[in-house]
Amino acid sequence: MVVGALICSLYILLGAFGAHGLEGKITTNQLNTFNTGLRYMIIHGLGIILISLVYITLNKYNKWVYFLIYGGILFFSSSLIIHALKDILHINVNLFAIIAPIGGLCYASSWVLFALEIKKI
Repeated sequence: MVVGALICSLYILLGAFGAHGLEGKITTNQLNTFNTGLRYMIIHGLGIILISLVYITLNKYNKWVYFLIYGGILFFSSSLIIHALKDILHINVNLFAIIAPIGGLCYASSWVLFALEIKKI
């Protein structure tokens, strides 16, 4: 649950940075990409907390659900945020837009795996 709470905190900090520090510095499309990365980050930060509570309640645990969510945060959310900031960061590679689908698959897979674990009960 601690990791989920830290991810939620990071969302708040990055959201404030996006709202106040990026205005006029990146395009509307880039800001939309930035916010999409943040939206998925907060959803899955809260998801980690929810999954942890369910696992505590049911006395279950599956580390792969967490690993897949972490992969989603790394490959989807983080890559979208970096891709949106690539002009500010002076990154000329579109690699970050290319790896986002891997993160999306990680996110989706984490929820499928969680559903399968819960169904076993």
